[in-house]
Amino acid sequence: MLSLEEGWKWPALALFLFLVTFGSVGLLSLGYVICILIGGMVMTFYHGRQLSQSALQMELPDLPRSKPGVLTVVNKMESSPKGKNFDRRMTGASVIDEALHEVLTYAIRDYIKSWYRQVSDHDGFVLDIRQCVQKLTITFASRTKDVDWMPFFSQRLVDDFASHLRLYRRARDDATVPPTDELYQEQVQSAFFDLEVAMEKDKCRDLVCLDPEAEKQYLQNLSEVLLFLLLPPDDFPNKTFRYILREVLVNGIFIPTIELLSDPDYLNQYIAWLCKDGSFTNESFLTVIKSSHLVGELEAVKEITEQNIAKWRSRDTGGADDAVIKQKLNSLLFVKNICEGRIRRIQEGSLDDIEEAPDICRAKNIFVLSLDEIIENNIALAVFIEFMTNVCGQQYLFFYLNVEGFRTAAGQQILDAQQRAMNGMSTEADLESLRRAAMIIYDQYLSDKASSRIKLESDIVKRTLQKIKNKNIAEDLFDEAQSKVYQILHSEQYYEAFLQSNVYLKMLQEMGLSKPDKPEDGDTSSLDEVPRIIWFRMEDSSEETSLPRSRSDSPVTTDTAITAFISQTGMMKESDKNSGKTYAVFAVRATKTSGDEEEVSETYRRYSDFHDLHMLIQEKFPDFQCPPLPGKTIVKNMNKDFLEKRKKSLNTYLMNLMKQEVWIKYPGMKELVLKFVAPGLWEKHKSELARKMDTIVNPIRSSVKTVGRAVSTDSLVDGLGKVFKSDSNDRRALDSGKVADGLDGDADNIPLRVMLLLMDEVYDLREKNTWLRRRIVAVLKQLIKVTFGDSINKKIVDYVEFMTSAEQMAEYVRKFRDSFWPAGSLAEPRVQRDVHTKMRTRVLCKAKMLGSVSDDFRHLMGTDTIRIGTSRMFDMFQHQKLNKRFVYVFLEGVIITLFPQNKFPELFTRLHSRSDRVVNHIAKMKEKNADSAESGARKRRR
Repeated sequence: MLSLEEGWKWPALALFLFLVTFGSVGLLSLGYVICILIGGMVMTFYHGRQLSQSALQMELPDLPRSKPGVLTVVNKMESSPKGKNFDRRMTGASVIDEALHEVLTYAIRDYIKSWYRQVSDHDGFVLDIRQCVQKLTITFASRTKDVDWMPFFSQRLVDDFASHLRLYRRARDDATVPPTDELYQEQVQSAFFDLEVAMEKDKCRDLVCLDPEAEKQYLQNLSEVLLFLLLPPDDFPNKTFRYILREVLVNGIFIPTIELLSDPDYLNQYIAWLCKDGSFTNESFLTVIKSSHLVGELEAVKEITEQNIAKWRSRDTGGADDAVIKQKLNSLLFVKNICEGRIRRIQEGSLDDIEEAPDICRAKNIFVLSLDEIIENNIALAVFIEFMTNVCGQQYLFFYLNVEGFRTAAGQQILDAQQRAMNGMSTEADLESLRRAAMIIYDQYLSDKASSRIKLESDIVKRTLQKIKNKNIAEDLFDEAQSKVYQILHSEQYYEAFLQSNVYLKMLQEMGLSKPDKPEDGDTSSLDEVPRIIWFRMEDSSEETSLPRSRSDSPVTTDTAITAFISQTGMMKESDKNSGKTYAVFAVRATKTSGDEEEVSETYRRYSDFHDLHMLIQEKFPDFQCPPLPGKTIVKNMNKDFLEKRKKSLNTYLMNLMKQEVWIKYPGMKELVLKFVAPGLWEKHKSELARKMDTIVNPIRSSVKTVGRAVSTDSLVDGLGKVFKSDSNDRRALDSGKVADGLDGDADNIPLRVMLLLMDEVYDLREKNTWLRRRIVAVLKQLIKVTFGDSINKKIVDYVEFMTSAEQMAEYVRKFRDSFWPAGSLAEPRVQRDVHTKMRTRVLCKAKMLGSVSDDFRHLMGTDTIRIGTSRMFDMFQHQKLNKRFVYVFLEGVIITLFPQNKFPELFTRLHSRSDRVVNHIAKMKEKNADSAESGARKRRR
């Protein structure tokens, strides 16, 4: 064995001999061999790495692991807890949790994994997000369970909507350009947010509504606060994790949802879907296109009308249906002419002149209301009060109404006093209160120092004063003076001048007593088909069946055919016991055909009989889409044209009830209808619904009696004349704040409060005189009572609880899931609808909103008032920026309700106080306060 010290000598000797033998050539050869070996190893390494990468990308399953240790490390890195081991409970209600888990799975798939898979395949981060969102939902659900939503829905939300409508109404009034001007929308928006500052004092939402960057920043700040309150304490400090959640919340949920809810076209579609199909009537449709100020709406209606005209002309080839097709063509041409005429007037700028000259001015025969009918009707009386005020004769009318009220109240009070006297009780206090009330009327209208003195003979005034001072006071003490005032009201100066004024003509139009427009051929029987023809495109297989049948084509069976129609109208007079009252009747002719035999009978029915049948059908067949029945009239109208129009409407109604398919679908309908058309008296069934409606309609027709109730309960001692006055300064002061601040209704009556809040702003109820407003409030109270009973508040509470129940919340989540992820896939961006389709949707929505108002409510408020108020509310929804403002108001209200212990009102004030409008408003207020202080200091020095 060689030692280690000698071992190196031999390799050195071999190297020396190699160099001596081969020289430099041998050295170069040795270098070449070494380089070849190294190059081969490098090429093998790089080629193997490329094969491994391509195999991994192709997910080849047969690649062997190089070492067992590497496999162990990989298994440890890929191991992670499985989701199935997690607690999947979120809200405590399994029906909600299932839908929420589906939404969460879809959201993570489309908003997290879509970008995270490009960074890493590790599932731990995704599962952490899922756990965090689950904890967030648990915290949110526990908070919602402790919230009482009733005050929010019945008070705050309604007040916010009514206040929003008030701001819009005032902003429209402040606009200096007409609605057809391009600058109109910009002016309304600017005035709206200026008024919001004046109402809110220290905040304005103009930035979040008008500036997209400011809106995004606002939502990010709000999301940060919500995540702080809802996230677990260990997760919130993680900025990366928190920012990802915030951006998903803002860009994936808040902004798309707010944009959708504020889109006018989406709101128009949704409102049209909410309204019943029967609300789209001929009258509402024609009213909308006649009052439209937008050329685009009229062009859209004109376009589809022309398409339908071409379609029906292609069928005008003669035959059995030739007359029906010509009627439809005439109706469509009539609508086209209206659109063209309205477009022409808009382009010429002559709309104002048209509005001031109603169609009734061109009528030959004008319906004449007697003075008694004017006084007994809400709408007519309100117009007459306005006319009398303009001619400085309102004190005569107010005196007459106050006396009428005094008589009603005094008669009841004297009767009660007599009954107490029979029981040995004192009646001096009651009689003295009547005497004070009578003296109030005397001091206000008859005394020499009266503020609203009326001119009567001095003898009448003296005799009236003696009757008041008489020990035995009577309810007829003002009769002589009232009779004289009635003569003055009926004179040429007042009543006859009122009949010849333009306001009377407009009043007739508002009450529905003016002549309707007609097609050129005078036949309006097919006008009711116009809305359906225009909006519902019919397939070839169903077009023929949709045509209305003529009388000879009524539904038949193989054995027996039964037809019925109204053949004529007539007038009848009751017996003397009812003072010979005259009313209209309609002759219903029924024909029963069996083989070659034909049996014809005729019976007479009043409108009230048809109304009773209609109520009975609604009660017995609630699922039946009952055809519209022509509405009741406020006063009796025996005009020939009116009766003919009503005859055609009732005939259409009856023909719809006589359809064979209706009898088959609704068992019992046939027997009821045949009993109605059979000879003999129709026994009034007075269904439950009819009895309720009677209690509402009857008070509307007897307003004078209500004057007595209003006077006796509201102002006997405080001044009767005040009932018929309204203070514009009070109105202006109320307009500067929120709607609920000036509400004087019963706060404990939830539906009354809601209806008053909305009616005050939608229909300008506060603009009415105080008496009329109280009259309407009284009718609303009665309507609510007879419709829902005394337990209405409990029913509303039960309904709110039902709408916030677990089942309904699960349904909301499922609808949200199906909207955003139909069939489990992320919904495609909404296809933009063409302009004409949007415009037709506007007309459809507006007509349905107008047609949804009941006839009784129209009679109470007035047709023109309903049209203007409905149009105002519809126009408000067409401003996307303003819609967005209300969505934010709603969102903030929900957050404040959910977190009452946190200072969210202060936070929202701070976020919205960044607006320049708020800064300028505060600066002006400081300047105003400084001027006031300086003025006060100067006065003190003096």
